[in-house]
Amino acid sequence: MSVLVYRTAFSIWLNANRSRLIYRLGNDMNLAKMARVEWMKMSEEDKNMWRKKANISAQCLRGRLKKVKRKVKGKGTTKKNPSESIDPSDALSNLPLSILVRHILPRVSPAHYAQLHLVSRRFHRLLCYYADELPKRDFDCLSFTHDWDDEFDFAVFVRAYSGRCVKRCENLDGSRNDKGPSLAVLLRHQRLTRDLGFDQNFDLKNIMNTLIHLAKHKRLCMTEIEFECSMSGVTEGQLKELLSHCSSRLEVFSFIGYGDIGHGVITDTLIASFITNGNLRALLFSRPVGLTDLTLDHFPLIEHFYLCFKHERITPSGVYRFIQRFRNDQKECSGQIIVSTFLKCPLRDLITPDDTRWIKTSDYETDEWIFFKIPSDPSSLELWLKFESC
Repeated sequence: MSVLVYRTAFSIWLNANRSRLIYRLGNDMNLAKMARVEWMKMSEEDKNMWRKKANISAQCLRGRLKKVKRKVKGKGTTKKNPSESIDPSDALSNLPLSILVRHILPRVSPAHYAQLHLVSRRFHRLLCYYADELPKRDFDCLSFTHDWDDEFDFAVFVRAYSGRCVKRCENLDGSRNDKGPSLAVLLRHQRLTRDLGFDQNFDLKNIMNTLIHLAKHKRLCMTEIEFECSMSGVTEGQLKELLSHCSSRLEVFSFIGYGDIGHGVITDTLIASFITNGNLRALLFSRPVGLTDLTLDHFPLIEHFYLCFKHERITPSGVYRFIQRFRNDQKECSGQIIVSTFLKCPLRDLITPDDTRWIKTSDYETDEWIFFKIPSDPSSLELWLKFESC
């Protein structure tokens, strides 16, 4: 028995028993390895049955099954059955490219594209070359993190917020072929729709070009980006190009934690490149990045907006204009803005809050001003202005 038939038999057996094995092994990441151990424990009789199926399946895929002939009763001749004489694989191979790409492949669930890649070289080339035009399978979260034990970076895919890990990728830029498919290959038929996160100590500069490539091909369509890593070595141009391809749905852009932000990476010009989409509702920076009133003047008024600018070069005049814009705008919106405590005294000379509130916690004490959409009307929408020390 050839090695090819042996491997094909094992593949067919594994696909047929995948659900059972996942249930038994608890979704173990080494499913194939564990399954191969169980395969080796099978009797030769059972293995031969699957080898026979493998041989038939291989012939079907290659269109090599002999046409079945049926004897006609009472005659020595044979007659072909039309339904049996047509090889489905041959018919599919003869279909025009446009029919396959535009009408047949889009009807197949993207969850089954991995199996379609194995059908033939033609299908593999079609799925690779026309991946941008085919439907995508959505997933919720893509998180880049760092392995402290082995000292390497990897990515984790999460399909839903239940926290279930769908896939772990250690071959981020395609250079670690011994660690499985690259990130670009894994995202060929998938699309990120919600959160993109970079954890502490992740080296962002090594994957920026890969992220830009994925964003260009509409693989990154998230609504939130959270940086908690160092941006050393990342330029404003790279970040601007990344955001220009994936910011149409962006709602939250934050830089928190212990990440080191290089000087001049995040600027008013960079923020302006995606602030006009009308969906952005939150900007958070736990360290100074150098934003000015220009960003505050152009920030869209949207329901439940949140701005943390306590480290930025915001002036009292800029905050005053923002409050006036909130009151004069016809949109139904409310939100919160955090600025430095140094702005409190100058702002008192420009505007008087409708209400004030003193908040004291174990970590800090702060003063909050409340402005109503309609001055002196507590029933109208509110803008909360909080003062915090840098």
